[in-house]
Amino acid sequence: MANKQFGNTLRTLRKASGYTQQQAADLLGLKNKSTLASWEVGKSEPDGYTFLKLCRLYGVSDIYGAFNEIPPAAQTAGGILEGYALLRDDYKKMIDNMIFQLLDIQEKLK
Repeated sequence: MANKQFGNTLRTLRKASGYTQQQAADLLGLKNKSTLASWEVGKSEPDGYTFLKLCRLYGVSDIYGAFNEIPPAAQTAGGILEGYALLRDDYKKMIDNMIFQLLDIQEKLK
């Protein structure tokens, strides 16, 4: 089942990046913008490979935002909060690198 919150996030990221639906669809290699539009309204979601391409296009490591949220336990743990933020930033960098490596491998295999 598709996710409206995911779609809203996609739309926000696209607009923040300054792309029209057609421009983003072209950069993603989609046949037309209606596919992207259906993701943005929550009717469907992209496959895993296209999800990685979306992350790369919009410069994020996780469209769902899981790494941008600090767990409630860390919020009340004083000094642990700073350590968690540093760990989260390192983890995001690692995920970004993995996404770029996977996309590069995929492009070479084409």
